[in-house]
Amino acid sequence: MYTIHIEDSNGVMHNLNFEPNTTQNLMVFIADTLAEEIGDCRGRAWCGTCMIQLMDGDYTSEKIGDEQLILNQFPDIPNTRLACQVFLSVGLHNTTWKVLDSRQFI
Repeated sequence: MYTIHIEDSNGVMHNLNFEPNTTQNLMVFIADTLAEEIGDCRGRAWCGTCMIQLMDGDYTSEKIGDEQLILNQFPDIPNTRLACQVFLSVGLHNTTWKVLDSRQFI
């Protein structure tokens, strides 16, 4: 069992256990586990409403295509990803993420 730490949109920290590759992506995991209303485009990396920010830990995975285009719109917010493009993997173990929403920055 692995653990990921998620600060939800209300500022509440959750320590969540997960098994790698058991759900589509981190967006679905967060929505299902925390009932967060994220991912208006349903995981297509088009909208940015599932934006998350790495607050602690070390996670690297290449940002490609539409995800990079969306995140380029927010150059002043470091360490961001789209949760729909982050997959539940061992690399997420003990990382801390904050749920953001691109709509709050527009």
